[in-house]
Amino acid sequence: MLRNPLTWLLLFVVSTALAACCGSVACDCQDSLDDAVYFNFNLSPTAPNRLDSAAVDTVFFVRQLLPYRDTVTTGRPAIDTIQLLRTGRERGNSVVLNNAQPFGQRGTRKLNQYSYKLYLGKRRAPTASFVIDSIQLEDQLKGDGCCTCNSNVKKLVFLRGASAPIDASDPGGQDRAVPVTLNR
Repeated sequence: MLRNPLTWLLLFVVSTALAACCGSVACDCQDSLDDAVYFNFNLSPTAPNRLDSAAVDTVFFVRQLLPYRDTVTTGRPAIDTIQLLRTGRERGNSVVLNNAQPFGQRGTRKLNQYSYKLYLGKRRAPTASFVIDSIQLEDQLKGDGCCTCNSNVKKLVFLRGASAPIDASDPGGQDRAVPVTLNR
């Protein structure tokens, strides 16, 4: 059915006005750190299970694709290793594990598709090591007008040896850092 040219013009003007409205709104979602997991080292001198401050000079992260997530390779999934050298002031700070930090992101895989090992000191003779069997993420998209942002609903860290998963999600729902404290 043919429409009147005035109808087409009106439809064009209305759609352009709507697109201009949403196009002029800047969305500052800060979604790059939504999935990030922060690990703090217990360096308190009074804590019984504290880590030696010299041990956190060098931190190794090893990641391996979870076997049930490996749909590309037929053999063993690739293992990536990263070494973080930390100076005196950085020792007490957290180390961050995120989709593209400290490892580069492979395709669209998120950090919940890998298992991780964290070594302190020398990799061949570590002073302490931690195994992160998996990380469970649950996201939700929240929209308001022209902006739609991602927000974490649940972020669970399954640390080997822990009696229960560690909840690293922000109880306020603002995607703020909730560090996982590592003890000896």
